[in-house]
Amino acid sequence: MAVVDLISSGLGLVRSDADITPAWVEGVLRGSGALEAGVSVTGVSLERIGEGVGILSILQRIKPTYSGATSAPASFVVKYPTDDAGQRFTADALAFYIRECMFYRDHAEGAAFGTARCYAQGIASDNTDFTVALQDISNLRTLNQLEGVSLDDSRTILTKLADFHAAWWDKPALDGMTDVFQPLSNPTYHMVLPMLWSQGWPSLLEQAPEIVPEAVRPVGEMWGPKVQWMLDNLSLPRTLCHGDYRADNIMFDGKEPVVLDFQIVGVGGGMYDVGYYISQSIDASVRAGHDRELVDHYLARLAHHGIHLDRDEAWRQYQICIVFCLTYSVVNWPQYPNMNERGQSLLRDMLQRAIKCVLDNNALDAIR
Repeated sequence: MAVVDLISSGLGLVRSDADITPAWVEGVLRGSGALEAGVSVTGVSLERIGEGVGILSILQRIKPTYSGATSAPASFVVKYPTDDAGQRFTADALAFYIRECMFYRDHAEGAAFGTARCYAQGIASDNTDFTVALQDISNLRTLNQLEGVSLDDSRTILTKLADFHAAWWDKPALDGMTDVFQPLSNPTYHMVLPMLWSQGWPSLLEQAPEIVPEAVRPVGEMWGPKVQWMLDNLSLPRTLCHGDYRADNIMFDGKEPVVLDFQIVGVGGGMYDVGYYISQSIDASVRAGHDRELVDHYLARLAHHGIHLDRDEAWRQYQICIVFCLTYSVVNWPQYPNMNERGQSLLRDMLQRAIKCVLDNNALDAIR
């Protein structure tokens, strides 16, 4: 199945609703082999989806009308940059958008987990403006970040994560991929993340001090100076990390996880994805007391692939990771007043879960 290059094909990138024309939709579907000859697209309707979920991108569901009977999709999804200036700065500064384009172009088809079919992708030469056109998989069973994920589903999700990591584990090919899929520890992160944290932490304390208990407040001063140290400690053994492995980016096709959103894919240690998933996708009341069990479940699946990690070192990395991953909510906090209700609830819940996970597992001790 072909993936249309929106730049070389001349179809162009989507920057607003006005760019999603019948001609553009027809070019994407026909170029990808999803629309047969003799049938044309006569109209399109748009529906904004994922608001409060895909905060770094706009998601539009496109429903084409056709000139005749066809096997072409009744709908598909287009993803392009956020129109929120703060989120856009973060995405551009950390080179997120090119990662998703290249993952869908080169690596999605062979991934251990399922994902949506990619019909088209393209990114501007300055690596900022981008567009990805994807299969609409809204018929699958969705997970809800706000509700959290059950332990049974989480074990399945961690099994599939270990399978994905194992396929890339310490592979020489990773050396040639880091220009796009940046290493977890890289100079841009070392510079930009402390700056974003220094803006987000005071904003959090000003707007929602009740979220941050006294026991975790020392992290405000500790986190920025420890960024490079934390990332260095989460970088080995190397594999390809999803980077945003959480409930809103995972669906189920029967018993099989289907994974979305590859904007933060990078080269690093697999425990990064594990710590992020457990600390922020499982409600604290469900997770509490099961952290080591879930980490061991992941390690056992790696062992199934012949990969054996030291359990104590894996646990130490887990503790470091759950402290580091406070960043996902904290650096976005300055945008909190402008978010819709679900976006605000998502930010608050993920942060509260992350903080509780840090406290439950004495994780601050690992970075002191």
